[in-house]
Amino acid sequence: MSSLSSPTLVGRGPELDLLTEAGRSAGEGRGSSVFVLGEPGIGKSRLVEDAAATAVRTGLRVLRGRAASAGRAVPLRPLAEAVFSGLRGEGAPADGDLGPYEPLLSRLCGLAPQDGAPLVGYAEAVLRLLGVLGRTRGCVLVLEDLHDADADTLTIVDYLTDNLPGQRAVLLATLRGGPGPALDLAEAAASRRAARTLRLARLGPAHTAELAARCLGHDDADKVPAAVLDRLHAVSDGVPFVVEELLRAMVDSGDLVQRQGAGWTVTGALNAGVPATVAAAVLQRVDHLEPPGVALLEAAAVLGRRFPVDIAARVAGLDRTTALRQLRHAARAHLVADGTTHGPTVEEPGWHVFRHALTADAIAHRLLPAERAALCLAAADAIESAHASHATESADAAEQGTGGAGRPGETHGLIGGDSGDDLYRLAAELCVAGGQRPRAAVLLTRAGRQAVQRGALLTAVELLDRGLELTADATDAPPESVARLLEELLRTLVLTGDVQRVPELGDRLDRILTAWGAPPARRAAGFLTQAGAAATVQRWEEGLTAVRRARELLGAEPDPASRAALDAVAAHLVLNSQRPDRLESARALAEGAVATAEAVGLPEVSCKALNMLGYCLRPRDLAEAETVFERLVATAETHGLPVWRIRGLLELGALDRVRFTGTERLLAARKAADETGAVLMTAWADMHLTLAHVLRDDLGAAADSARRLRATARRLRLHEVELLGAGVDAIIAAVRGEREKLQAALHVLESALAGGSAGAVWGYADTSVWGWARGVCSLLREEHDRAMAEFTEADQVMRALPSTRGVTGFLGPYLLLRTARGAAGWAELDGAVASRLTEAHWDRPFVGWSRAVLLGREGRAAEAAKAAEEALAGTDAIPLARHLCLRLGAQAAFTDNWGRPVEWLRAAEHFFHDRGTTRVSAACRALLREAGSPVARRRQGHDTIPQELRRTGVTAREFEVLRLLGRGLGNQEIAEQLFLSPRTVEKHLASLRDRTGRNSRAALRALARHYAHGQ
Repeated sequence: MSSLSSPTLVGRGPELDLLTEAGRSAGEGRGSSVFVLGEPGIGKSRLVEDAAATAVRTGLRVLRGRAASAGRAVPLRPLAEAVFSGLRGEGAPADGDLGPYEPLLSRLCGLAPQDGAPLVGYAEAVLRLLGVLGRTRGCVLVLEDLHDADADTLTIVDYLTDNLPGQRAVLLATLRGGPGPALDLAEAAASRRAARTLRLARLGPAHTAELAARCLGHDDADKVPAAVLDRLHAVSDGVPFVVEELLRAMVDSGDLVQRQGAGWTVTGALNAGVPATVAAAVLQRVDHLEPPGVALLEAAAVLGRRFPVDIAARVAGLDRTTALRQLRHAARAHLVADGTTHGPTVEEPGWHVFRHALTADAIAHRLLPAERAALCLAAADAIESAHASHATESADAAEQGTGGAGRPGETHGLIGGDSGDDLYRLAAELCVAGGQRPRAAVLLTRAGRQAVQRGALLTAVELLDRGLELTADATDAPPESVARLLEELLRTLVLTGDVQRVPELGDRLDRILTAWGAPPARRAAGFLTQAGAAATVQRWEEGLTAVRRARELLGAEPDPASRAALDAVAAHLVLNSQRPDRLESARALAEGAVATAEAVGLPEVSCKALNMLGYCLRPRDLAEAETVFERLVATAETHGLPVWRIRGLLELGALDRVRFTGTERLLAARKAADETGAVLMTAWADMHLTLAHVLRDDLGAAADSARRLRATARRLRLHEVELLGAGVDAIIAAVRGEREKLQAALHVLESALAGGSAGAVWGYADTSVWGWARGVCSLLREEHDRAMAEFTEADQVMRALPSTRGVTGFLGPYLLLRTARGAAGWAELDGAVASRLTEAHWDRPFVGWSRAVLLGREGRAAEAAKAAEEALAGTDAIPLARHLCLRLGAQAAFTDNWGRPVEWLRAAEHFFHDRGTTRVSAACRALLREAGSPVARRRQGHDTIPQELRRTGVTAREFEVLRLLGRGLGNQEIAEQLFLSPRTVEKHLASLRDRTGRNSRAALRALARHYAHGQ
């Protein structure tokens, strides 16, 4: 049997040049993506293969993966295959090269347990792998047949297209040009200029002739018999695969013969047994096989282009040895891969692939409808039977202590490889083809559950929706099967956060369960899912209604597990409701849920309840809340629940931020989130770190954390994270006294809140952001009346809102402001609110200075001075709070003649002038002059600042630093010139970087030199 393929690529010169240039550019750090489109057989794979071969010759690393699969797409298969190819052989990443993303690659490849890591984590892990493999010469990622890819794979590919520019890697992907999600992705990426599309046309007559000549071993098309060329032009229609197949059929039939020394000679009609489609060429070779071989290929054809050998053998009634022998015959007939390309691999030794998708199509469509339906159902039976056998073997192995896992690549049962390839979805489609739609829906439910376990949540939703579609018109669908499908879909939607459909689907589930006469506990579980979904989107009362209906169904004595799960969800809902007793009621529910969950062994429910209990305790006693969150971390560590462990660490870090502006546990939480791929948790950690740095008045570090937060949001397209970024932007603008920027950020949060965004609640509805930001901004602009009004409004809103954070940050300065104005007295300072404020590092000095002001007003000067000094203890780490106290309290000390007001005001004036808060420093100088104290003249310098820099908020002192930097001075030299500390110089440089958008010292120096002339 001859192998008639062209040794060179024909008719694709410009296209090959484009792909070769893309590879060369990637090697120089200009990564890109190219989607090669075209019909089956048009030569997409050959073009990309030649481009990849060129890349290899120039030193680039090539990773390959194919999305073509049995039946419906296997979750993340092409990426897993590509990762495998990148991890084997020379140049594989060393331990530690991939950092926290190494575990995610293991999970993507099915080599480690799944734990619900976000899909974007896998996407970033693949991007990091490409960066490591291509760090010296570049890397090429080849993904073929994306039209067969699952939704999760396409999401990751979309992510790669947006993030490859600037990397040493290029994505070359092939897909058919017909409508579908893959084509939509390619066209969308091209429209936003994140990728290019390359659509391959059919070959013209000249290139068809050249291809034929190359296949027959000639360089000149004139040496190909004219009759052969006529036949090719009439039948192939310029499709390279068909050209090669028809030539092979002519040779194999004996109609085209090679005579020694005389070239090729036509000896027959050239069309004997060859119809006008390539199917004839394929079926002709099929018919030359032995009957068992024909039966095997017919069974394999209904399974798809890739097929599990043992399943096909079962359907054909063959033993494994016979099946493998027939496969060898089929490989020699060029019907299936011969094992050298696209054949069985170490990762999937029990699978084979037809040489081309058209091969499987031609064989399957030769069957009569009744034959095809019978084979489909037989294949579905075989798949279910094989899964059952594998499950039994695994259970037996586990019972005997052998684990049943085997080594990577070791064959398991009849499936031949890891059952994670999700054959249930294939069995479902086979049942549809065989006319058994209800059975297909049951199988899709199992397939969806497997996809969830693999972390492929989008694929799971797609599968379950497909099952729902199949049950829509199936009057014979068993109610229990439809109910299980809906339950699985509801749980999955909650996991993805896409809960808008939950109420309608939940009602449908309850109607089915009610009509079926399901047990009350089954119906209650459905309402529990709806309650959890309602909590996700902040619909507290709607969730509580669902909880109440579940309790009604369970009766007065529900089973402990159901009661614990309900109480944990109810605690969350009650805690955030508008009910006046919400804290007490939620605490009771959470405590009961913890006790029951621990008693019956439900660690996840226990973690959820402990989290809620910590929230309940936080407004009243931070130490008690810390103890509860420490229990949460310990429980999560004991039971291997990494996401809950990170949640606990985050809450402990947030308490550290409040109690002493600490960052150690926040950094630990961020590191753990990074290692787990929990990207949203990483963003929350960055948000808390930004707040800690703001409280420390370290605006350079705060800007860095905020920048990381915004980069995460932008890279991963997470709307809720973008809103966290808007919140921290508002806070940073506030401590700089930049009202316009503050208002712009708060407007973003207000709009999101009006649109029902849950993420905006943290940023706007919770007064810890807008109440603190607006009032502090006004204080730093020396607008005390406005600050008083804003703090008062925030206090009124806080009392009416379901906030449980307790310490919101604005209450301390609000208390001192009211005390200085005579609006607060001892009754308030001796109350519970003031006592709780002393637990917060930021608020504590304001409470102490409020006491000092009252003591001084009563003529107790010595006690007042002592209280003021004591209030300043431990405030070195929060200089902004310290000096606001000096500014607000020193005026009262002047009036009532106590303490050291001149010294305090001088310290405040120096601090605020140094940080560029000029209005407050000017107010301090005015108070000193009123008191008859000499005031050092400050250089004005404002008019010397270029107008464009003034608009960005650059201060006179910052411009002095910038000018000296432009002269080539280092931090120490600048400090000596301006009588500052090197640390203060660095703070000014950090502020300049943020205000001007120049992110490096070199860029700032270039800016300074730009303004040097004439200054």
